[in-house]
Amino acid sequence: MRILICVCIVCLSLMQISCRNETKTTIIPVDSMKLIMWDMMKADEWFSRKIVQDTNATRNKEDVKMYEMVFKVHGVTRERYFTSYRYYEGRPVSFKRLLDSLDAYANRERLKRYEIERGGSKPFQPKK
Repeated sequence: MRILICVCIVCLSLMQISCRNETKTTIIPVDSMKLIMWDMMKADEWFSRKIVQDTNATRNKEDVKMYEMVFKVHGVTRERYFTSYRYYEGRPVSFKRLLDSLDAYANRERLKRYEIERGGSKPFQPKK
């Protein structure tokens, strides 16, 4: 009886460890996910502007093609992206960290663009 209990405990421990490792490898880290989501948002914006000019864009599924290009550039599959997205969405603290990171990245990109448009001069930053 003791042997059976020990074997069950060992099996359950091994199953728990293997499940933990699987989650870690399939979930995209926050820093990578932030960049993928940023590119997805840019693709979405491009498609929104494109559909105003070309009503056939929806029929040609150009939005799906753009998303596939983003996945290919970042070396992830659609399934892995959406699995990761659902993972973060189901964990509010992690999801907030991801969205805050994405927001900070978007602000940095906006400031860079602003600098370029102004001819290289630094943008106004108020003193704290």
